[in-house]
Amino acid sequence: MEVLVETRNLKSYYVLNVFGNIKTVKAVDDVNIRIMKDEIYGIAGESGCGKSTLLKTLFGDVEPPLRVIDGGVFYHDGGKEHNIYEDGGHLTRQFRWKFISYVPQGSMSVLNPVVKVKEVFKDFLDSHLKSESKKEAFDIAVQHLRELGLPDNVLNAYSHQLSGGMRQRVAIALSTVLSPKVIIADEPTTALDVVTQRGVIQLLKDIQEKYKNTIVIVTHDMGVHANIATRVAIMYAGKIVEESSTEKIFGEPQHPYTRYLINSLPSFENREKRTSAPGNPPSLSELPSGCSFHPRCPYRMKRCESEVPLLKDYGDDHSVACWLMEEK
Repeated sequence: MEVLVETRNLKSYYVLNVFGNIKTVKAVDDVNIRIMKDEIYGIAGESGCGKSTLLKTLFGDVEPPLRVIDGGVFYHDGGKEHNIYEDGGHLTRQFRWKFISYVPQGSMSVLNPVVKVKEVFKDFLDSHLKSESKKEAFDIAVQHLRELGLPDNVLNAYSHQLSGGMRQRVAIALSTVLSPKVIIADEPTTALDVVTQRGVIQLLKDIQEKYKNTIVIVTHDMGVHANIATRVAIMYAGKIVEESSTEKIFGEPQHPYTRYLINSLPSFENREKRTSAPGNPPSLSELPSGCSFHPRCPYRMKRCESEVPLLKDYGDDHSVACWLMEEK
């Protein structure tokens, strides 16, 4: 398969000045991932593990106190490789808008509550298609909404007149109106009921099938990943600890943390009490030595306390960062 997006030794930290003391939050710490063309790549993990920061870095939404400390984000387009953090870490914005689109967490952050939806679409299209007239831009928006199965009257509504699920669909439609090659979605089903979640997931699936683009989706809901993702990366304390196809992640999880995530899912077959990982996630500004998961891991060994395991491929495109795999 063709690689479309990849990170190389990516380190994206929040550098804070707290009353004169410099505090470093290692939200994305030495991450190496390769995202393929025409796939849905899921990133899972507990809240605070660095998922959303990784998405922001992939998109180029990096502003102080967030900094790219090391490594890079590379997009492959037409046989050419683009590092979007060129010229001392400043994003090449023209390339970003041509190639990448972002669905933020919460639709209200992109929908202006005091103007109608059609004006939001018009402003977006006018800023990206300078040669388009107002009518042509409006026609593009109408046609796109129809292709995605949304009613025309949505454009004449204010965002507060729409349900949460419809607002999220409109936000997704807005982010895909220019047919980007990469769609980055941050928790697109948060705060929605399960029926509405299914509608949003199906919309993302339909978009991916229609336009053959790549979707990178972040959510802590493993059920969403099971329904939509082609491959899943498990993130813990700023690092990727396991990555494989969705089938292998759910059928043959190897990292103890991944097993806890899978076992916490409700099941019709097993009505027993579900258990989550013991303890609490570490502070990203005060990470433990060695493997960051070792204070919570029931299988920890002596080396886990002092040596950081690297993400290694153990065959069948199944990568794990755990010393237990070495013992096996």
